[in-house]
Amino acid sequence: MEIKKFKVGNYHAEVTALLGDSGVKFEAKPAVVICPGGSYMYVSKREAEPIAYDFLAQGYQVFILRYSTIGSMIEAEGRTAERDEMYKIASMVEPDKVLGSEFPNPLIELALTLAHIRENIHEYNVDSDNIGVLGFSAGGHLAASLGVHWNQEWLGELTGKESRWYRPNFQVLGYPILDYDMNRIIAEERGIGDPQYMSMASRMVFGGTIEDDILDKATVKNYVSKNTPPTFLWHTGEDRLVFIKNSLDFADALEQHNVPWELHTFHKGDHGLSVATNITGKVNPHVQKWVPLMFEWLDEIT
Repeated sequence: MEIKKFKVGNYHAEVTALLGDSGVKFEAKPAVVICPGGSYMYVSKREAEPIAYDFLAQGYQVFILRYSTIGSMIEAEGRTAERDEMYKIASMVEPDKVLGSEFPNPLIELALTLAHIRENIHEYNVDSDNIGVLGFSAGGHLAASLGVHWNQEWLGELTGKESRWYRPNFQVLGYPILDYDMNRIIAEERGIGDPQYMSMASRMVFGGTIEDDILDKATVKNYVSKNTPPTFLWHTGEDRLVFIKNSLDFADALEQHNVPWELHTFHKGDHGLSVATNITGKVNPHVQKWVPLMFEWLDEIT
């Protein structure tokens, strides 16, 4: 395996490429760009390499996007911070300070990542017609944002690229948050969730002031169309941070637009399971099945 890294965007995003065979003498491989979760506050480690190795084993070239967050900003300054300390730092951020995590900046970084891969397919030994995105939680929101907005003129203006360079051929979404306002309303109705955490997470995504236009564009189910790529979703019914209705509503929107989709729901299991094995520290043998189910689905649609 060969490891390469490159920067994207104007803040502190970095991509780690995990490559199997590469070079023009080898057959081009499918590729996936992984967007770990972390509330747009940090990038979760257990939602990065663990699933990356599964894709490598299946013959994919893998790219992990560590998009701009307050966590990557801290690291860029040469510091480290545990999650609890990061929450404390995030709670004290000035309303007008730009962190790089605000929508649509991570989306721009993801689009530029796919464009970079397609512009360098011979270096990475990638099939330009089989490049997808995968995301968990907030990373699922990021992946889905590209899936619904890739052909929008405004995104092309922000990236300076033609949309064909960053069109995803498929998307995989694990317990994704796809409607922030709806998720907040459900939490309030059920009397669960930490209001302070939810407010802080909102600040990471929307900045100090939530603009109606940005909230609308970030509500990705509103923009599902016939141009949305084939989608694989999975979620757990016991998730009390990102409610399963996020995935149910998105699947319904995909169905209405005749987009190929597959949704797997598991009753047991809390938020953030990733591959649900020992390597992640959250073991759930039943939920682990989403990984082989996903690869079976990918074999069918690609």
